[in-house]
Amino acid sequence: MQKKLIIHQPLGIQLAMLTGKTLPRERGLKFVSFLGKSFGSIKASPLVKAIRANQWVIHQESLTKKELDDLPKTVFASAARCLFDYLYYLPRPEALQGVIDISPKAQLAFTRIQNEEPCVVVCPHLSNFELMGYILALKNIDVQVLSFPNPKGTYRLQNQLRKSLGITVTPMSLNAFRMARERLRRGGSILTGLDRPLSNNRTDKYKPLFFGHEANLPLAYIRMAKEANAPVIILAPTSQPGGRYCLEGSDLIWMTPEDNLETEILNNASKVLTRAEGFIKKYSNQWAMFYPVWPQFLGI
Repeated sequence: MQKKLIIHQPLGIQLAMLTGKTLPRERGLKFVSFLGKSFGSIKASPLVKAIRANQWVIHQESLTKKELDDLPKTVFASAARCLFDYLYYLPRPEALQGVIDISPKAQLAFTRIQNEEPCVVVCPHLSNFELMGYILALKNIDVQVLSFPNPKGTYRLQNQLRKSLGITVTPMSLNAFRMARERLRRGGSILTGLDRPLSNNRTDKYKPLFFGHEANLPLAYIRMAKEANAPVIILAPTSQPGGRYCLEGSDLIWMTPEDNLETEILNNASKVLTRAEGFIKKYSNQWAMFYPVWPQFLGI
């Protein structure tokens, strides 16, 4: 399946995948880190502009000009290393398990899922988000992944790779949400991102506060957790010294019912997002969010 995926992709993606399969890890990480820093220095890039705006907000709007110029380089280099490692470890599953540590709270989430106790897993886009999905598949952690809707280009490739690894991927749609609700009802679990902003033509009725500012973030997982009486658990992949990774986790976050629907959704979202903020602050250089969460700060 992986060979077919490589053959049917554009030349640039083929080269990236083959580099991850063939270069020694140490040499490959140095090479892609250099490339990442180069991309991160292109100030006119929409991705660089998004990183600058996002980092400005999570650092409480107090960065110097030099720090604002340097952070996109650091974030791009981190993302490049993570992409290389993802492609490097795809054909090396045993080696992968030797460089990933599972925190006790993340292990608790694994145990709940394996015991068919429903939970809603949400993840910030930290460090090696894709590698985390791979390790879940290797450990037979069965979840339905709600991914970005209407995938095209590289997003379609990502989903093809995920499916080739045995991960159940359903781009967000009414049918995918129905499947997720039914899975939770039967004791299964779901997983989705929590920090990628919705596109301009898709918006939630309510906008929660995230790092002190309203953000157009998805909130369907709040409703589904409440309906299923299931806890929300944050899983955060993080890069660690020595080329290792650690999958960190939060405590169980139970949804609190309220008389008013808007209050219920926003208060529960605040409980989840406040805990996610802690992970993002701690690993801010690894926050690979290339879309502006707060568009009003673009151009900073």
